[in-house]
Amino acid sequence: MEFEKQLEEWMKLDYVLPEDLPNIELYMDQVTTFLEEQLKNTKRFEEDKIFTKTMINNYTKNHLLPPSNKKKYSRNHMILLIYIYYLKNFLSISDIKNLLDPLNEHFEDSDMKPSFYQVYDEIFHLEHNHNSSIKKSITEAFNKAANTFSDLEDSNEKEKLQQFAFITLLGYDIYLRKQMIEKMIDQLYQPVQSEKKDKKAKKKK
Repeated sequence: MEFEKQLEEWMKLDYVLPEDLPNIELYMDQVTTFLEEQLKNTKRFEEDKIFTKTMINNYTKNHLLPPSNKKKYSRNHMILLIYIYYLKNFLSISDIKNLLDPLNEHFEDSDMKPSFYQVYDEIFHLEHNHNSSIKKSITEAFNKAANTFSDLEDSNEKEKLQQFAFITLLGYDIYLRKQMIEKMIDQLYQPVQSEKKDKKAKKKK
């Protein structure tokens, strides 16, 4: 029961609710201030920054984020930044670009069905409905780790090794999922990029 309470506390992170996304264009300072306030509890250390001007400019230079409109950023910019914020914790910049490219292609398309906002709204609720499954999986890993090193008499040493077993088990899970995500990106998105390059090359000829 004590672990379940701790897990509940650890999983209480800040999220940007779909309805809280401003549907007006904002200047860079307003964007960083809004996201800093909305996501402040996701930071590991208080001095960490959610986004800086330099970060956002670099995302634009690397084509993860479309340029601002006369130094103003739309709700679509904000949605992309939120995805970048979470994805950059476990994916490379090039993988994030490949993943977001299909979405970016419709950045200015007001007739896109579903719209950027609808995509964000649906995925947001999908993720949050999945929380109970994640909690169950983590609890199972904790219980498995708690049954390791049962022959050790030193309770201190046993506890430390069981904690190590739990962390490495979680790490193994993350590693396998990351491998799967990278293989999916390679298979699903990079061929599309290659086709675009081939088309551009043909046009030049």
